[in-house]
Amino acid sequence: MEVKSCFKFFPSFFLIPAFSLLFCSCSGKNSLTEEMILMGTTARITIVGESAQAEAAIFEAFSLLKEYEKKMNFHSPDSELSKINKLAGKNPVKVSGDTIAIIQKAINYSMISEGAFDVTATSLHQRGGYGNIVIDPKQRTVYFKDPETRIDFGGIFVGFCLDRIAERFKQAGIDNFLVDIGGDIIAQGKNAQGKFWRVGIRNPFNRNELIENISLRNEAVTTSGNYLRQHIIDFERDRLLNDDILSVTVISQKCIEADALATAFFVMGQEAVEEFLKENTDIKTVLVINNNRQPKVIKINFQN
Repeated sequence: MEVKSCFKFFPSFFLIPAFSLLFCSCSGKNSLTEEMILMGTTARITIVGESAQAEAAIFEAFSLLKEYEKKMNFHSPDSELSKINKLAGKNPVKVSGDTIAIIQKAINYSMISEGAFDVTATSLHQRGGYGNIVIDPKQRTVYFKDPETRIDFGGIFVGFCLDRIAERFKQAGIDNFLVDIGGDIIAQGKNAQGKFWRVGIRNPFNRNELIENISLRNEAVTTSGNYLRQHIIDFERDRLLNDDILSVTVISQKCIEADALATAFFVMGQEAVEEFLKENTDIKTVLVINNNRQPKVIKINFQN
């Protein structure tokens, strides 16, 4: 399978969400929804259940997001990520367990996608390669064999955060929730009306129109697409991608997986994506193809 390196910029958090949440107006169980501006976008959390527990859990979740943003922001000179990019090409850099964990995940998805997702592809002028990253999990250090290597978590950072929040909620006994950060979503259980959470995929040619609805059954969903904002780089062509795939939506058990693969699939192209998904039938994908300026929806690994 031939694929190409790509990266979703950290500033892509400013993108218009590719999804529209679908809510029912009828009455149901108690639920609490809170929003906060984080990572340059809106983070929205909804919990169905007892209000005091929900309020405490949401407060903890937003605190966790602030902590992660402080550690892993590519543009902050005081973040652990900036320290890695500045020093890891010279000496091993000691960081937190969270930063080690996300780098390990990033390398894994870089390998799985054969470089279609590449955590080291920070810009058109900075090429490294995930093979240059050396991690010592016991010492919690990161080292770059090539001093020109730089890493950026933009393509998986939101997914990583969402998975960690979901883990915290489950540990607290919260069974029904939805967390949405800039259009990357993870959902568990059911909404206040006792139905599975649903999202709608927007029409790339008409942002006010939905072309597909998805029911989330304890799943995460994320989308990559140039119609949102041209933000995916193809190093072999050394330009922004702009071909017949308008968007790729991935539904998976883990949001970090959906995040990384949505980016990778957009670069790989339809044929390579379909081959990949034949061997990974637990990953559901919706491709939106440009069919003579009309969106054509192709759903893969969905059960009829």
